[in-house]
Amino acid sequence: MATGSAGLAAYERVAAAIRSAIADGRLSPGERLPGNRTLADQHDVSLPTLQKAVGVLQDEGWLVARAAVGVYVSDNPPPADAAEPVDPRALRRTVVELQAEVRSLRQRVEHLEQG
Repeated sequence: MATGSAGLAAYERVAAAIRSAIADGRLSPGERLPGNRTLADQHDVSLPTLQKAVGVLQDEGWLVARAAVGVYVSDNPPPADAAEPVDPRALRRTVVELQAEVRSLRQRVEHLEQG
C-alpha cells in the first residue's frame, strides 16, 4: 500500500494505492482493472471495502465503469498531483465556504425576484 497511509480507513488506503498506480503509470488510461474479487484479494480487503474504494475513485474521475464490461482507468484521469490525499479539514472549510456562497446567492436571487 501507499506510504503515508497510516490512519486511513481501509477503502481510503485502497483508493490511494490505485490512485498512485495510475499517477505513476503502473495503470494506464483505458486499461481494464482486474475484477473486484481479484482486486479485493490483492489489497487484502473485503469486497464491500473494495467496491467503496472503486466508487470513490469513480466519483473523483480516476476510474470509469462500463456496464457489463468492467472498470477502466479514465482516459483523462486527474493530474498526478491530485493523487495526494485531500486534507479533510481543508475540504470541510471549502464546503462551509461554498454553503455560505450559496446562501448569499440565494438571497441575491430572492432580492432580484422581489424587485
